[in-house]
Amino acid sequence: MANDDTITARGGLLPVEYPFGNFRKNLYRLTTSAVGVYIGQPMDMDTNGQAVPASVSTANTLILGSVVGFADDVRGGPSLPAGMLDLTQGAYLPENTNAYVLIADDPNQLFTIQEVDSGTALTTANIGAQAHFKYEGASSGSTITGYSNAELNTATAGATNGSSGALQIVKLQDIKNSDGTWNELGGNAKWTVRISNHRLGGQGVASSAV
Repeated sequence: MANDDTITARGGLLPVEYPFGNFRKNLYRLTTSAVGVYIGQPMDMDTNGQAVPASVSTANTLILGSVVGFADDVRGGPSLPAGMLDLTQGAYLPENTNAYVLIADDPNQLFTIQEVDSGTALTTANIGAQAHFKYEGASSGSTITGYSNAELNTATAGATNGSSGALQIVKLQDIKNSDGTWNELGGNAKWTVRISNHRLGGQGVASSAV
């Protein structure tokens, strides 16, 4: 069986220990966004120190981390932002909603992300190389699942170490598909990656914020 397409269920850029592991995360005030914000969505920071959704990555894009939760208070209390209290709404933050976002922001954090199911699939020769991410579809996430649809853009990955990609490929993820087979090379493969140009890592490259 082919690899599961988890973009339709739980996609995006997720810490490898998510959701129950021990990984560093901090709350950031969200710049009122004209677009929805989703779990697993890559984020950057604006000049006011507020979080903003990262644009589709291009050369030397900076990323702060990815979203792992939301709060309406800087102390991270139990209350969700007002825009998320409607039971008919999916578990994402609607556009134009004031809130704090909880971001996995450790420069050394490893993440898992699914590669796109099109074009030439990645191979082990791509390990160590860098690649961009892209959003699958017209928006950056699903209003039904609440997860981002960010994927690893295989067309931008080289077979040599180093480039200007936002994410560095570390290894093929050791997880099983729903039918019991192992995640393998090919479309929808899951990869362990790290952020190449981290906002808190002293890279000093121009902002990717939108």
